[in-house]
Amino acid sequence: MTVFHIINDLRVGGAEVLVAQMVAHHRPDKFAPVCICTRKPVHSHLEKTVQEAGKPLFFLESRQVKLSWVYNVKLNSLYEQYRPTVVHTHLGAISVAWTLSWKHKTPVKVHTVHNIAHREIGGSVERRVKLLALRYRVGGWVPVAISKEVARTIEQVYRYKNPPIIPNGIPITDYAPNRDKRSHFRHMYGIEPTAVVILHIGRFAHQKNHSLLIQAFACLHASQPLYLWLVGDGELRPTIETLAQELGVAERVRFWGVRADVADILNAADIFTLPSKYEGSPMSVMEAMAAGLPVVATAVGGVPELVEDGVSGLLTPNEDLDALVAALQRLVDSVELRRRMSDAALQRAQEKFDIRHTVRAYEALYEELLQRKRR
Repeated sequence: MTVFHIINDLRVGGAEVLVAQMVAHHRPDKFAPVCICTRKPVHSHLEKTVQEAGKPLFFLESRQVKLSWVYNVKLNSLYEQYRPTVVHTHLGAISVAWTLSWKHKTPVKVHTVHNIAHREIGGSVERRVKLLALRYRVGGWVPVAISKEVARTIEQVYRYKNPPIIPNGIPITDYAPNRDKRSHFRHMYGIEPTAVVILHIGRFAHQKNHSLLIQAFACLHASQPLYLWLVGDGELRPTIETLAQELGVAERVRFWGVRADVADILNAADIFTLPSKYEGSPMSVMEAMAAGLPVVATAVGGVPELVEDGVSGLLTPNEDLDALVAALQRLVDSVELRRRMSDAALQRAQEKFDIRHTVRAYEALYEELLQRKRR
């Protein structure tokens, strides 16, 4: 069964990580995945993940030109060459695949909604195509939610009742805690063994609320060295760097940029935080919990479905600076609380977040939809 996974590109992000991992973990005896990016290569480690798994990877290098979404020559050739049984789109890629899947009578068409629906819907052509495909059922597409909260917004925006819910997953063994790696990484970057490191992973964008995090970090106090590590990049990075300077914490804030060694950075940290304004089901939280980190995050989107408040982490109201400071301070102050929540986070990740569970659930959905189509 040939499966097309079509996405904008493989720059580092939650949806992109999921696609790369799904392509690598499909059952080889039953599924032949093909990864297709609508844009040009970005030369990320996720592209290498797909290539090292020995799976086909293509780039359409589409441009925003008139009618490019209606008929893409490169993609049409791939449909003719592979004749996919399943087309699985992510983010804005449904715009490019919608008409061609109709033309080639693809039996199974699935679109994963990776964020709360009214944030993920996009604009202009993408918005119109998603409304046609998901609200008005033109072309037989099935939306998949990554959390219960995302499913609720799919029902609200697209009026699609009871969409399938398949939580995201990660290769949990890649993030397993390792004391030797932790010590080596800290020594390599000059971090004291007793220091407390708070880590955030995410692009520098309005959604991730870096400004609130920097303000909260400036309010924290500790008897031992205290650092904030920020992994990612984006248009707001210069603004956040300036804010760190203005609040006098720049020397204790490290901007790592986009990294391929996220597992090592997680291993070297003590607390993970994600004060986002909205989320779907963030992969970064899963990765942090698989690394045994307690999580401090805003209770938005699907985050409460990942983090058990008071057990594997602490959840705070959205945009509440005082609550964020209090939660972080509790974990900074208590080694015992960090240890207890670390154990709970690791156990939950091992039970719930394995990428193999996610891939098998999608494969079962493909087969169910194919059988339904045949009937």
